[in-house]
Amino acid sequence: MRKDRSFRRKQPFFGLIKCVLRPFFRKPKKIVDLSGGLEPRSIVLANHSAKKGPLYLELYFPLLHCLWGAGEMMGSYKERYHYLRDIFYIQKRGFNKFFATGAATFEAIFSPMLYKAMRVLPTYHNGRLLGTVNKSIRALNDDVAVMIFPENSDGGYFDEMTQFFPGFVLLAQAYYHKTGVDLPVYPVYYHIKKRILCIGKPCYVQDYISKGFDRKQIAEIFKEKVNELYHTYCTDREKQ
Repeated sequence: MRKDRSFRRKQPFFGLIKCVLRPFFRKPKKIVDLSGGLEPRSIVLANHSAKKGPLYLELYFPLLHCLWGAGEMMGSYKERYHYLRDIFYIQKRGFNKFFATGAATFEAIFSPMLYKAMRVLPTYHNGRLLGTVNKSIRALNDDVAVMIFPENSDGGYFDEMTQFFPGFVLLAQAYYHKTGVDLPVYPVYYHIKKRILCIGKPCYVQDYISKGFDRKQIAEIFKEKVNELYHTYCTDREKQ
């Protein structure tokens, strides 16, 4: 298959943005890397940590990657505005309507440029997700990892994940069916306040499928792997 170089193309605009953001998003104090060496052709599952998680990981995660992001943020200004105000700020963050309106009005202007610079692939809760999967396969074939934030954040963002959506399992299965390659899937947790980045050992979706687990069960297993990183390295009960 011919590689689509667009996924590896340098992003001058975001290079400038990174210089502006770094003083406000300080690098991790501690990195726990259990991966044994990150594979470029892989899936990364991370906690979203409200709106800061993707930016922190874009700045400091040691692997070139593209992201899965809400499809509404790649739509028209009206779609972006209503998603930011009604879903992100009011429903998920619990902010009042006055603040949510002001923030959404401003952010909806610049979000398409930022999303493009960060190589965000739009995701949906319908059949259009297959288009996202196909674009992700192109990125993987170009040795660009796919970072996914699979937590169900409808009720807000929490330090401990409560549910994972299984879209990443669909991607791993689709890639396996097309190429015969069982991608490594890395659980990742970033604790913003403590500035601890944890990268877990690689796991493989086909291992769980061969044991008879379905997509939802596999998503639950990986959710617990991300939570384990949090409990082991990012809490006061940190294991020695």
